[in-house]
Amino acid sequence: MKKVFIILCCVLALQSCNKDNTKNETINGFDINWTGDLGKKEKDAVRDMISNMVKVEAGTFYMGAQKDSVEYYNYDEEATSLEGPVHEVTVSEFYINKYEVTQLLWEAIMEETPNDEKDMQWEDEFGKGDNYPAYRISYNEVETFIGKLNEYTGLHFSLPTEAQWEYAARGGKDTYYSLYAGGGNVLEVAWIDSNSDKCSEIGKKDANGLGLYDMSGNVWEMCNNWYYDYKDVCDTITSGEDYTGYKVFRGGSWNTNAQQARVTARYKQGIHYRDYNTGFRLVIE
Repeated sequence: MKKVFIILCCVLALQSCNKDNTKNETINGFDINWTGDLGKKEKDAVRDMISNMVKVEAGTFYMGAQKDSVEYYNYDEEATSLEGPVHEVTVSEFYINKYEVTQLLWEAIMEETPNDEKDMQWEDEFGKGDNYPAYRISYNEVETFIGKLNEYTGLHFSLPTEAQWEYAARGGKDTYYSLYAGGGNVLEVAWIDSNSDKCSEIGKKDANGLGLYDMSGNVWEMCNNWYYDYKDVCDTITSGEDYTGYKVFRGGSWNTNAQQARVTARYKQGIHYRDYNTGFRLVIE
């Protein structure tokens, strides 16, 4: 009986250590109104994420790439037809996270790994640990995660639109066109098939001009837009509203080549798709 009592006391003590009754606080300029039953460890994971939100000032840029004329905007000899035509887009101010969403943050909000299929769990073979990107997550699961995160914090997180993603990857309004997110040397800024055999912990390569890490390589990053071919207008590029059945992914991954790590490269998958090389990043408008 005494042994049972001691065990019970230890359990209660551990639960008490993880309690966090904070209701309101301001982090990185964001007013947080906590709701729900997140413990201290879980709230700390969210706090760390919020502290790493980076302001991206409004601006206008030329989105996409083309290989038809060296005299025109965003010439790139590796550009594909999916990346053109190059078109002017205006982006309003928003905030984007320095890092891809981690496995630690996912579990803090969802209290579980992405799904119950034994062959679809996070594994050492593909990168496993608190500071590794959360991967093997479908669009529907991401939406559930974001809904819970918004409910817990009172903030309004979302996936970036494709225009927001490319604008931020380039470095925002003060950065000229660069091939990869952070410069022209892919191995300095990205984990791709030539220097990795699984995803890596976040933030281990050089950041771009805004201080954002892994926008090129590591894991493909999901965008809010439905995939469609570019048109020579900018109003539909930023909305992400027109349903096509496919979501846009950007940035390439640890098992794709340098061509797909370019800031203009595009990829698409259905809303139920999940794989070991796809993840996501958060924004607040």
